[in-house]
Amino acid sequence: MNDGELNYEPSSKVHRNLRCRGGFRWIDVGVSAFLILAVSVPTMAVEEDWHGSPMIDQPTHLWVIAACLVAAAFLVGGTVAGYRRPAAATMHATAAAVLAVAVLLVGAVSHRIWLAHRGMSIAVALLWCLAVVAAVLLSGAGALFGRRITTATR
Repeated sequence: MNDGELNYEPSSKVHRNLRCRGGFRWIDVGVSAFLILAVSVPTMAVEEDWHGSPMIDQPTHLWVIAACLVAAAFLVGGTVAGYRRPAAATMHATAAAVLAVAVLLVGAVSHRIWLAHRGMSIAVALLWCLAVVAAVLLSGAGALFGRRITTATR
């Protein structure tokens, strides 16, 4: 090949080669975290101010619907991370989940303290701890699914 000739590869092949490299890329974490937060923040905003108080503090079990929507967001966000970076799928999905969980927890705690002027019961704190673990696990499971989708399409 001469210096004047260009090496042409189809863009899909170049994109696939970039995705299959290992290493950590914040853009891939950011895309997954943004997707998680785009679903979770509106859902949690409604949950935290349902008829003047958080759903989880009310006698109904409507908070389970909000929890399922947020769980699905973490699963899909992990899948996107696994699809975008199959070589480092779980690392990217875990980082996106931790980032999203941090944003959600800061928002929920600040809402309870400064806006709702309410404390938090031990049961709610335990549910939040369980939710953090579940979010990271769901994101990791989604990453493995996203990696499987990528390798199946080759």
